[in-house]
Amino acid sequence: MPTPPRTMSPQPLTWTPPADPDKPACPYRAGFTVNINTHVPPAPFGCRSYGPGTRTTVAGQPLRSLKQTELVLANPPLGTLDSPNPPSYTLSVTDVLAAGDGRGAQVVVCTVTPKVSASSASNPAPSPSPFQAVAKIYDPLYYSFRNRDVPSVPCDVTLLADQDYSCEAAAYEHLKAIGQAGAFAPRYYGSFTFTARVMVNKTTPRLRQVRLILIEHIQGPSIRDLCRAPRPAAPAPAAAFSEACRLEVLARVMEGDAKLRWLGIMQRDVAGRNVLLQWPPGLQTAAQRTTLPRVVLIDYNVSVVYARTIRKIGPYDGMKLPPNPMELYWTNALQEFWGWIPVEWETNPKLRQQWLSKRFGGNNMASFAPLTEKLEFAK
Repeated sequence: MPTPPRTMSPQPLTWTPPADPDKPACPYRAGFTVNINTHVPPAPFGCRSYGPGTRTTVAGQPLRSLKQTELVLANPPLGTLDSPNPPSYTLSVTDVLAAGDGRGAQVVVCTVTPKVSASSASNPAPSPSPFQAVAKIYDPLYYSFRNRDVPSVPCDVTLLADQDYSCEAAAYEHLKAIGQAGAFAPRYYGSFTFTARVMVNKTTPRLRQVRLILIEHIQGPSIRDLCRAPRPAAPAPAAAFSEACRLEVLARVMEGDAKLRWLGIMQRDVAGRNVLLQWPPGLQTAAQRTTLPRVVLIDYNVSVVYARTIRKIGPYDGMKLPPNPMELYWTNALQEFWGWIPVEWETNPKLRQQWLSKRFGGNNMASFAPLTEKLEFAK
């Protein structure tokens, strides 16, 4: 008699993390203060270009039975060879940009004050002054334990936080080296670590390390912010800008992206939410409508620095000029910029291509590398 076929238990459509009474509430809000030390980040890893790295992945089945706090305490971030006496600072959060349990990286505005060591206390030279920065904190305890892409399985938050930190720190180090940090990208102040404490069973203190980077605080809205109506039936702030102004900002985004690729880094997430516009301090709102802002591209956690990939080379190595944005964006519908671009472009791609041809073609082509293929207008 043939053996009946085995029946597989169906996987639940969603997975619910087990109760985790040891997990503290997310602390990253105004008033949070901690001592931080400089830290050497690990080599970037995680995407196909970088390879898997040396981080051990927790298997799916054991992951299902773990509490998030247990997972985080058992899998500390990757260690590196830090200085025996790293510079130390006091970080105090003054405002929250994006934080909360399950969000992923926590983004806060902070004041950073250098700590004076005993050996330098008697030094007559003035001590470094406090400065304002944005801290991006890669704390796996407040990443989403439920996998956002596949809700039926948990997410190894310790792996994801380390991956985000390694890739973003590598990106900002490269941006600083090529002179783009403080220009098309925020200034970069370095990578850091601090010690956090968790009480296990309300009686046993456990210490863990948390990584972060510090970057420039860009005080200005994102393009996505400007495309949101403040209330129903009200026009979005973007409508107050002329079409010529909006398209020149878009052109600077495209040109900046092309230059970054040429200089060895691909950001890989050029979108309205990641483009900040910064006007001179004190400039009135009415004057902003006729003044071109500084255009800043942020968020490099999925970026690729070609020199640090497995192949060590990029597609634009050896080119004397950046690739032409016309070629990079010819077939891109720019959906991430809807509300900023002319509404007619959404249904008529030829109009977008005609603008690209006018803005980056003709005499402007001399600023870029020759096109590698003939570009055909959409019908």
